Amino acid sequence: MKLIVISDTNPASKNIGNILRERNLRTRFFDIRDSVLDLDKYAGDFRKMNPELIIVASSHKSEAGVPLLTCHATGNWTDDVSHGGKPRRLSIAPALYIRMGVLEFQRLKAGNAKLKDYEVGMEVTHHSPTMDFPVVFVEVGSSEKQWNDLNACKAAADVIEKMVTEEPEKVTTAIGFGGGHYCPNFNKRLEGIAFGHICPKYAADAVDEGTILQAFTKTIPKPDFAVIEWKGLSSGQREKIIEVLDENKISMKKL
Repeated sequence: MKLIVISDTNPASKNIGNILRERNLRTRFFDIRDSVLDLDKYAGDFRKMNPELIIVASSHKSEAGVPLLTCHATGNWTDDVSHGGKPRRLSIAPALYIRMGVLEFQRLKAGNAKLKDYEVGMEVTHHSPTMDFPVVFVEVGSSEKQWNDLNACKAAADVIEKMVTEEPEKVTTAIGFGGGHYCPNFNKRLEGIAFGHICPKYAADAVDEGTILQAFTKTIPKPDFAVIEWKGLSSGQREKIIEVLDENKISMKKL
């Protein structure tokens, strides 16, 4: 069973949910009145339902306010839990579904002039929840104007419907290290690779062997290798990550 999470306090989530409910999907909705960043408190409910995939409809917020359609995995690479979750704990990243969502957003944008101003792509792994379930956030950003743009919310609903009703294409899976929050260089490789967890440069100083290996054990399907954005990390960050990969016999590719 695939579960769609809708937050009544989240404008984009509420709009996306209203659109999806009109489609009579054969799936289950999980409605909350909390922030989507508080999903960890519902872990007991999720364990009882045991969903194969949790899809969270959400807004994305940034100071720049760039129109954005995005999908990403969740978790905290560091001890910082200012956006919920547990320190140094990752949820399970459904790599194939993340890839499916971004590629579908790209397809929808190409066919709809009303989405022309929106950027499309993955984000790195960040914020809560940090549960042992496959979780993917499908987001509309990055300000109130976009959260209430029904064209963008319909696109997000279309992506979620596809995730619910179809199985993703099976391709090579990988973990990414390096670069910025919106990981443009990883987004360019989605035709042939599905990325699970992605660790950005700003978190790479804090990662250790435990969090690096957790990214591999908590990505499905099991990743085939790590991809390192070479210029997107400092030399010290690269050396630390590569040492862990070598010690654990994990293959690596440079980007």
